[in-house]
Amino acid sequence: MAVYGYSGEILRVDLSSGKTSTMPTSDYASRFLGGRGIAAKIYWDEVSPAVGALDPDNRLLFMTGPLCGFPGLSGSRWAICGKSPATDPESFTYCNLGGSWGAHLKFAGYDGVVVHGASDKPVYILVEDGNASIFDESHLWGKGNIDTRRALKEAHRD
Repeated sequence: MAVYGYSGEILRVDLSSGKTSTMPTSDYASRFLGGRGIAAKIYWDEVSPAVGALDPDNRLLFMTGPLCGFPGLSGSRWAICGKSPATDPESFTYCNLGGSWGAHLKFAGYDGVVVHGASDKPVYILVEDGNASIFDESHLWGKGNIDTRRALKEAHRD
């Protein structure tokens, strides 16, 4: 697609099966505004109101908008969307964030990530150059942030 400020694909991660897939951003971009709009539509279509915030059938969506990563505007906004256990009653909500993470996701080839399911063990998702992989993180469980970051950088150094 690479049109209207989008990379063209949304990454889907199923933690239950350990599989990833993609869906076209074009299915949403012309009708829903930005990452939050696209996330709301995906959520509306895929999650029943009866699903709890911590249920495997819930969705956690990390979405960028069309200006994310555009250097002329320093567009670095992105959103995390989903049903929150912190609201009473539990409801769909979002958080808007800045920084370079959203731009890096887009530069890696994805406009967003939709995560659902539950893994039997701790895992992490590596997104790099249009590819996504799920890795076992059991060996890192219990380590602090600095040690974990150092180990991940060492494991995935080019």
